[in-house]
Amino acid sequence: MSSARIVVVNTLGGALHHYSAALVATLGGDAAGVRLISVDEPSAAGGSALAWLGRTLRALIRARRSGGHVLVTWPVLGHLDRAVMRLVLGGRVDAAIVVHDPRPLVHARGYGRVARWAGGFLGRRVRMIVHSESARADLQADCPGDSALLLPHPVAPRPLAVRSSRSEACVVRVLGQYKPDRDVDLLRALADRLPEPRRLEVIGRGWPIIDGWEVRDAFVDEAELDRLIATADVVLVPYRRFYQSGVAIRALELGTPAVGPAGSSMTDLYPDDRYLAGDSVESWCAAIGQATAASRDGTAAVARAADARAREAWQRGYAVS
Repeated sequence: MSSARIVVVNTLGGALHHYSAALVATLGGDAAGVRLISVDEPSAAGGSALAWLGRTLRALIRARRSGGHVLVTWPVLGHLDRAVMRLVLGGRVDAAIVVHDPRPLVHARGYGRVARWAGGFLGRRVRMIVHSESARADLQADCPGDSALLLPHPVAPRPLAVRSSRSEACVVRVLGQYKPDRDVDLLRALADRLPEPRRLEVIGRGWPIIDGWEVRDAFVDEAELDRLIATADVVLVPYRRFYQSGVAIRALELGTPAVGPAGSSMTDLYPDDRYLAGDSVESWCAAIGQATAASRDGTAAVARAADARAREAWQRGYAVS
């Protein structure tokens, strides 16, 4: 690999394809000497977790040879990645890893007490980066001897797709895989309160049947996700606990407002709280109403402002020589 100033190693080449491209652009892209190495996870490439780890180790060796700083997008082995990175990259290579979920909602390797100690002791010089204040608070509570650098989630505004026609019904969609933090009770209550005409849809793997909503249990690929976002009036983020929402950011990029809980990382995306909801169903209905009335051009302008803030923060905060 040719020399580079920063090498981004994306260890989830399928799931984080869009994220890693946006991160490279946020750091300045080719013009700033930023290079990308992608490693496909088992769900994208097939094979075992051990084979995925082997691909990751080879990617780190390639990154070390480039002579640049190394930034990993997702921990394959949780906190143990810091130790592995230090052993593979050596002491002279500046390295960092993005920790998206300090306390994963689903079972994941490498987040227990021993793994946290090993990562901190053997990989202390590997910086940890988070995208929300809640992620930083949880990470520092679990790893009191370490600090985490808070930098915004990358935002990559895209040209607005032309809608062939707009339905008279307001299209409200929930997109993505079901997880235990999804607020199904809220969705049932919204189905009783949101005015007609409306189309309420949930699309993603593992969701239960929800009264009042059309639920489609299916995997959604990148192109289909973009289409579903672009043709919705509102994307809903009905999560009880989360650190950041890639779907909300993607919706913003495509000119579709996302409505989610106040006090979450979504606060950083918007200039005010019009699309943020409190604990009451009424506040969610009001935020959905505000989002329905929004112009796509106005939402696109918000996306450009978020992109500018992210670029400035990364290029200032992730300082490399």
